[in-house]
Amino acid sequence: MIISKRPLGVTILAILAFILAIAGVANLIALISSGWFLYLTAYFMRIMWIKAIIKAILLLPLAYGFFKGLRWSWFLGMIMLVIGIILQVRGTFIIFGNLSSYPRPSEIFMPYIIVMYIVPLVILVIYAVILFYLTRPHVKTYFGIGQPGDITSIVKESKRTIVFIVAGFVIIAGICIWGFTPSGDINIISVSQTPENPRPGDAITVIAEISGGSPFLGTSTSLHSSGRMEGTVTSIDNNKYSFTFPHPFENGTEKWYVISAGDKISEVYILQVGYVQRSNITSLAITDVIQTPEKPTTATSSVEISAKVTSNVTISEVTLEHMRFYEHDSGSGGGYGTMQPHGNDTYEDSIHSQYYESGTQIFYRITAKDESGNTAVTPVYTFTLTETV
Repeated sequence: MIISKRPLGVTILAILAFILAIAGVANLIALISSGWFLYLTAYFMRIMWIKAIIKAILLLPLAYGFFKGLRWSWFLGMIMLVIGIILQVRGTFIIFGNLSSYPRPSEIFMPYIIVMYIVPLVILVIYAVILFYLTRPHVKTYFGIGQPGDITSIVKESKRTIVFIVAGFVIIAGICIWGFTPSGDINIISVSQTPENPRPGDAITVIAEISGGSPFLGTSTSLHSSGRMEGTVTSIDNNKYSFTFPHPFENGTEKWYVISAGDKISEVYILQVGYVQRSNITSLAITDVIQTPEKPTTATSSVEISAKVTSNVTISEVTLEHMRFYEHDSGSGGGYGTMQPHGNDTYEDSIHSQYYESGTQIFYRITAKDESGNTAVTPVYTFTLTETV
């Protein structure tokens, strides 16, 4: 290989690669120290760790190879840039594909525009400029690309490069196969709550024991409460997960929640804080709950829910809460809305389902309150969307 003076641009790229490798891990450590990570699941925290470590593993040897002018580092840099450009283009198309619904009126301000639309384009341009720079003749000469050189040294370096790439691939592939392969079917073994009878202002923690998952990622586990994902998430050990509600609740609060782990969903649990009034003084009752259609399909645009609510005093609020879980652990969501009166003590609301795929499981419950403070709730109902016949 012909020895060439290192170009200034290559030196800058080598320094940047080294800084990014260290900064990625340092930033993750700072994130954990700040406590913000508590709002992420252990599953996604592990994904962040793995991404940071893989980047460091790739960027550190890249920086060394750039400093030394090693041929394999040029190929490694080109491969990383091409992959980065492909991922960035994909992400940019997704972002601009959402222009029909974003930004919302409350989000129309310059920082939002810069972060969501300008930054991705700038990153894409930077990747393209670096890729173009690495193909310049003087840069390729520095790395010995396309140079005659000494045939013996080229053969030796080629062999070393092949061995390095194959060994790295085998090691990384082996670790990934072991680390990402589930150890067994995911099962929610038990769920407990501390304290069992919480009082107003208490910090409430839910402990779930879950088996299965993979050594690296464990299971994607979340607590979904009264129509939304809620609660800080930490991993106690390999099989136990702790969920702490971020805010204390007022006296008389009642919430229902489920635990989702992978594609498994627990039974419904009820959380009551302090005293939840259930007296029959006002005869508050919810009856005649009707779901239309009874068996929704993917062609159903919305599922109508109606119920008869009666009381001896004025009814102050009737609400419908729902959760939805997509098949194959592909996501979840929920909603909370006020049911509207439609005469004869009947209240109605709907759950929109036109965008959900077959296999989506939906839970819902109706809650009513009257002016006396009395509360009535229905059981939690559920249905699963099926394919249109």
